[in-house]
Amino acid sequence: MNEKPTNNGDQANNQLVPAQALDLMAPTDHFDTTSRLYVKLHRQQVLLRRFWWIPLVVLVVMLVPAYIITIATPPAYRSDARMWLAGKVDVSEGRIYTEELVNFLGTQADLLRSSAVRERALARVQEQFSNAPALKPVPGTLDVLRGLTGSKAAAQRAEESFPFRIKVTESSKSSLLDLYATGAEPKSTRAFLDALMAAYLNFKRESREKTSDRAATSLRKEVNELATELKQYQEKMYAFQMSNNVVFLQEQGSGAGGYLALLTRQLATLKTELQLLEAIQPDQWVEVKPRPATGTEPPPGEASAQDVLAGLTGPQTDLFRANRQIELLKAKRAELSKALQPMHPKILKLDEDIAAQQKMMDLSRQEVMRQLRNRREALQLEVTNLEKASTEWEGKALETNRKMVDYDRLKQDVQRTQALYDKLLGVISTVDVGKSVDQESVSVLEAASPAIPVRKMIRNMGLAFACAIIMGVALLWILGKLDDRFASSSELAEDVPERVIGQVLDTRLARAEGQMRPEFLSAQRFEFLECFRSIRSALWFMNRNGTRPKTLLVGSSVPEEGKSTVALYLASTMALGGSKVLLIDGDMRRAKLHRHFGVGSSPGLAEILNQEISPEQAIIATSLRNLHFLPAGAPSLEPGELVLRSELPAFLKESYSRFDYIIIDSPPVLAADDAAALAPNVDGVLFVVRGAYTSARMVREALDALRQRRAQVLGVIFNRAVSSPFEYHHYRRYRDEYRWQSNITATAA
Repeated sequence: MNEKPTNNGDQANNQLVPAQALDLMAPTDHFDTTSRLYVKLHRQQVLLRRFWWIPLVVLVVMLVPAYIITIATPPAYRSDARMWLAGKVDVSEGRIYTEELVNFLGTQADLLRSSAVRERALARVQEQFSNAPALKPVPGTLDVLRGLTGSKAAAQRAEESFPFRIKVTESSKSSLLDLYATGAEPKSTRAFLDALMAAYLNFKRESREKTSDRAATSLRKEVNELATELKQYQEKMYAFQMSNNVVFLQEQGSGAGGYLALLTRQLATLKTELQLLEAIQPDQWVEVKPRPATGTEPPPGEASAQDVLAGLTGPQTDLFRANRQIELLKAKRAELSKALQPMHPKILKLDEDIAAQQKMMDLSRQEVMRQLRNRREALQLEVTNLEKASTEWEGKALETNRKMVDYDRLKQDVQRTQALYDKLLGVISTVDVGKSVDQESVSVLEAASPAIPVRKMIRNMGLAFACAIIMGVALLWILGKLDDRFASSSELAEDVPERVIGQVLDTRLARAEGQMRPEFLSAQRFEFLECFRSIRSALWFMNRNGTRPKTLLVGSSVPEEGKSTVALYLASTMALGGSKVLLIDGDMRRAKLHRHFGVGSSPGLAEILNQEISPEQAIIATSLRNLHFLPAGAPSLEPGELVLRSELPAFLKESYSRFDYIIIDSPPVLAADDAAALAPNVDGVLFVVRGAYTSARMVREALDALRQRRAQVLGVIFNRAVSSPFEYHHYRRYRDEYRWQSNITATAA
């Protein structure tokens, strides 16, 4: 009887494993991240509802001392004033003393807060109030650096002992400075603020005068040095002019440059001619074009090559003619040799003519070679002479240029030093004038106002409130880290492998008077009943294609988790749905379900297992149709021993055919072994976890105990779930519009 439902339960879990695996393998998206955020916010809400007194206690602890200290502290007096960045008349073109405009107001604010200006103002106030008691420090000063030593501690003590507090702020998008002075006495506070502005203006004036004096002294020293340097440069230039004729040097430099250029051109022409003569051969014919008639003679050295080639034209012409005549004679002899003998007079005559022409050609070649050799030697001498002259004139030109460069450098040094000397003289006069006519850049816009009493109630209470909020949030965060109790069904689903098949909202239940009736169920909150209808639907459609589990054990890990209430209302809801249900109070140690039906706790399950009565004598028909109840009974033996008897499976087998569902309320798993012993005899276990109550360690331990007994856990029910603005609001919105009135009448089953 029990194997078939149990196998179906295994099949249900096997069907859920792939889906869970797919959920774990799926990548985290935006919606999953948002859901996790809502879960965390809900957990913080649950913590705040449980530990609301912690922020309240911290708030009281922080606010009450702050209020007492503020009330007990004598009032301080505050005076206000304003300064502004005034315009100035620019009386000097080359101003020397200027103030940086970048962060200008911030610099002036820091200067007003500086100890140098404050001490001056304090000395003036002490002189003004010499007959009054000594000035006291500002009331309510906190020694925030009490633990410091050395220079920081000394600076803090000096700050605390100063009788006035100064605050300088910069107005946004304007050139105004707002000044606030706080003191223990109104008249001295106002006088101190006026003295502070006057001391600030005097301090700036003295600084400007000192700066102007230092600048003038430095400039005069620089002018004297420049005068000495200018005199030295002038003496050097005069000495150079005395030892050198500057005009002659300029003319000499120009003439030497032109003559050196002419020598360079001539030398290039002669080297070209020499290369030509060294490359030409006597037998090579050179055609010399006639020189155009321009009417002017070419520059010296430029026509030498053409003249030389023209002089070689005569001997070369004779050599060419002799060579051509020899070729003609040889051709004629070869023609005659075809018909005449070698000793023929004509042949002999031609041989003589050929020998004569050959001799004439040799003489012409020798003449050409002699002329070429003579010309090359002459050109070589001319090139040597021109190179020597060019080197000599190049040295003269360089010497002249060096002297002119020295002269120009001396003249530039004199001009530069003279210009700087004249400029510094003008700057000195500007400094002297500016020191006497310069105006203040920052001036007083509004004098110090009459001092009014100031209590720092709002500031102190605000700081105390902020500190209390921070400390309260920190304590709640620490408690949240140390608390492993489940705050929502989402956390439960992430922590345990079993499926969460439903949750029951934490609501106030209406108490039944006598037996549980249909009108009593209708009086419960709408969302509470809807939670059980959801669990009922999950059980009805569990293993839709197979056999549904009929015998259900409702258990929990520890007491006070609401398992009995879940068993009672789940059985009632399923009975109202048309199923024939038997509710068994299996907690024979602390029986309590019989109170809801107005019957005694015995006889019941204990007597049936002890074979004292039959099941028909113990099972009671309740006022709810289709719902039957079996009390726990009064066990004469240890309840853990009774549930291990064979009578329990026999009783369940007998009841299996009579009822559609059998729901058994059991003791907590970790409190007694009864539930673990009962679990293998049923089709499945519904495990109840109470929100914000059950520890995760206990839930895991109880589920492990059920798994060791081979119990089939159908799912987990999250009981007393705390409503949140992020969840469950759909119940409330639909409940407001739900107007159904139950017409169910109480009839006995």
